[in-house]
Amino acid sequence: MLDEVVRRDESDIEEAVKHGYLNTDSEFLKEDLHGGSCCVTALIRNGNLVVSNVGDCRAVISRGGVAEALTSDHKPSREDERDRIETQVID
Repeated sequence: MLDEVVRRDESDIEEAVKHGYLNTDSEFLKEDLHGGSCCVTALIRNGNLVVSNVGDCRAVISRGGVAEALTSDHKPSREDERDRIETQVID
């Protein structure tokens, strides 16, 4: 993922993170690995914090001792996540 971030400019950071996740997934699939995974990414670049997650993980930050969610859980109870799972092609 870091390669994607380094080669792109600041305005394209969201795409860099997305492509970093997709490239990692592609490499796992080439190895014919099966199973699940999860990842949280936090990146500070030029004073901006970019946080993302894949799978069953959550990023939080403490503000005044109170946890504040920075990501949204990918759970089947979320309509968009349920739709994504149901339309997933299984080999």
